[in-house]
Amino acid sequence: MEVRTVQYQLTPPVEFALGKLTGEGILVLEYDPSMEAQSYKRVCVGDEITIKAGDEAGMMYAVLDLADAMRRNEEIGDAAVTPYMPKRGIKFNIPLDSRTPSYSDASTSASVNIAHMWELSFWEEFLDRMAENKYNVLSLWSLSPFPSLVKIPEYPKACVDDVKITTRPFHAKLSGVGIYGEDHRRSLYTVKKITIEEKIDFWRQVMEYAKNRCIQIYIFTWNLFVYGTEDSPYKITDKLDNPVTRDYVYCGVKSLMETYPLLAGIGVTAGENMDFIGGSTDENSVFFQSDIEFIADTYGRGIRDYLADHPKRKFTLIHRMQMAKYDHIINQFKDFPCDFEISFKYSQAHMYSSPKPKFIQGFLKEKAPDVKVWLTVRNDDYYMTRWGNPEFAKEYLANMPKECMSGFYMGPDGFTWGRDYMTKGDKNHPLVVDKMWYMFRIWGQLSYNIHLEEEYFQHELRARFGIDGEQSKILYTAWKEASQIIPELNCIHWHDFDFQWWPEGCCMYEKEPMDKICFADIHEFMDCPAMPGSGYASAGEYAESVVNGTESGKISPAAVAESINIHAEKALKNLRELKSGTDQELERTKYDIQTMSLLGMYYSEKEKAAINLAVYQKTGDKKEQQAAIDHLKKAAGTWKRYSAMIGAMYEPQVLTRLCGRVDVQEFDRLADLDVLLAGEN
Repeated sequence: MEVRTVQYQLTPPVEFALGKLTGEGILVLEYDPSMEAQSYKRVCVGDEITIKAGDEAGMMYAVLDLADAMRRNEEIGDAAVTPYMPKRGIKFNIPLDSRTPSYSDASTSASVNIAHMWELSFWEEFLDRMAENKYNVLSLWSLSPFPSLVKIPEYPKACVDDVKITTRPFHAKLSGVGIYGEDHRRSLYTVKKITIEEKIDFWRQVMEYAKNRCIQIYIFTWNLFVYGTEDSPYKITDKLDNPVTRDYVYCGVKSLMETYPLLAGIGVTAGENMDFIGGSTDENSVFFQSDIEFIADTYGRGIRDYLADHPKRKFTLIHRMQMAKYDHIINQFKDFPCDFEISFKYSQAHMYSSPKPKFIQGFLKEKAPDVKVWLTVRNDDYYMTRWGNPEFAKEYLANMPKECMSGFYMGPDGFTWGRDYMTKGDKNHPLVVDKMWYMFRIWGQLSYNIHLEEEYFQHELRARFGIDGEQSKILYTAWKEASQIIPELNCIHWHDFDFQWWPEGCCMYEKEPMDKICFADIHEFMDCPAMPGSGYASAGEYAESVVNGTESGKISPAAVAESINIHAEKALKNLRELKSGTDQELERTKYDIQTMSLLGMYYSEKEKAAINLAVYQKTGDKKEQQAAIDHLKKAAGTWKRYSAMIGAMYEPQVLTRLCGRVDVQEFDRLADLDVLLAGEN
């Protein structure tokens, strides 16, 4: 395709997009500074296509959309797009080194990916995929980033050369304490020889590459951790009242900003590993002003002082609401010299639940109207199987409080989105974002252009897998139906935190008193609450209303259980209508859809059993008990089919937030024991 420009020179982001074009004709590119950032207009006259854009991001997205349409052999027409969400991000817990871990590092997925974090080819692939799907923020989350990323002039020995991995097993606390300890320190081995100066050069290259894809990079920390400083002579500790620690973090923040001119901002968390040292509290004892004061005196002061010397530097500080009070935060960060924004965990750990979560409502009433908000959108539901439901994503995005938002970042805490080492037999270890390509395309494309219709995604499936239009519609429906199972289940079986509930494994970590991974048995399903504010009733609530002959006004778990089963049956019915092929990715996708459908059938029977058993406990009606037993017998057989499919495709994994190794096939016996538990009640 012949490319002409109007009073403007091609930039790297646009050249990247132009490299995707395959068609014939004339393409005219013209900047219009009056247009909104990231927006574009496309006009087609004969064989000439003219694109106008407000900036290089809008031009890149316009050309990428044109290239996608050509790849899908679609008719090219006029178009006008403005970004729905201005900033669309990925949350990436980054395993830099066993000595400077992230929150996810006590896991298989993190340990096998440490070396990849220091390969430029990994980040080039990853950032290309982000740009292609219109993500423009990459947030890198680390417990202790400074030793692996900067050489602080005031603390030159508080950094680490080389990249090391430990051979010792992990069993960290949920707080992040102990994720790297003395036993790990004695059992380190080097996977990459590299000096701190070379590390700095490496990350400058990554940030430059990100810039050339119109992607901003932020670094997020939890506090207070000082991993990687153990061998330094400075007596740095994880205590708030240690003046050396305060100065170290303050100097580290300034060094980050000085070392990386392209760093867009820093995100901070109060309270993860911060011992209360005084100050006033309110009625909720976890909210300590001293924690936020520490953040202000270190991160905040470092940014203030750096910007005083570099007033033209654009920068953003994002303070999470995690374990913090809004008024305490605002009091400490009055008149901040750069953009100061607040982050809220929108759906707790489970974005795949209600598309309209209510957790943020109180905060929205409390915050000042001019305070911009980021949403942390946590996906700790799908680590193994491929999710794909554009209709859910569109509804979820439409319900976000967009009017007060800067943007969102999406990702897990319990898994590392690096290369895939979970799929058995795949020695190529593709990027997780390539394995989960449909999920990433759905959220990225819709958060940029929420007006995309289902035909857009059907056409993408057709082009991706080389299938015809009818087959793509069938696949779209099967994938959508199977992907609605866990979101509906989470509405009636709710836990806020990732360690409390992992639906793909039907398990949780119980800290007290057992300190072990536990299968979610029938008692858990009877006792578990529904998602707060979701309008759903739990099994216990529903049983109470059945016995009392009352109406709760909520959606019943019986209706949800039946709905889940219908989703599973529809998915399987559509799968049977799909032709067999040789495309390995398509066959694995169909495999995952079947697997998710079996899980849905299992949960449907188990929830029905929980309702029956809860009614039996209140009435003594033996028919209810027998119905529960019958449902659980059926569920146990379905679970074994599900676990066998998972076991055949996916390696068991050590998962950080479950504090141990999960092998779903080990729960087969416990699925059978549910039947006995029902008989004992």
